[in-house]
Amino acid sequence: MMLTNLIFIVSSVLLNALAQILLKAGMKTFNNIDLKNNLMQTLISISLNPYIIFGFLAYGISIILWLWVLSKVDVSLAYPFQALGYIVVTILAWLIFQEDINLTRIIALIFISLGLIILAFSSRVS
Repeated sequence: MMLTNLIFIVSSVLLNALAQILLKAGMKTFNNIDLKNNLMQTLISISLNPYIIFGFLAYGISIILWLWVLSKVDVSLAYPFQALGYIVVTILAWLIFQEDINLTRIIALIFISLGLIILAFSSRVS
């Protein structure tokens, strides 16, 4: 795999993970969302939240990068790299939101990491 392709894949995945964190941060500002009362006001408040706006922006850029990736790289090679997002989101959620990471999650993240390493090297073999 060319270095440029890898950079675009990782950039897309990282922006996607950042979008998740920004959306979570934005939604944390809303304690209890009541979709029965004041639905329109709730939707307006959510859509004007800066974290939500930047989260959608990060998603948009991520999608544009991903489209470029799909035009250059076999989807069977590129798509599994989306699993890198699980690792990044889990670590950021732990750092930013103090979410719990137990031993089972750590072991799962290690397996995902090993799988990605094997996958990355598999493109050099063929």
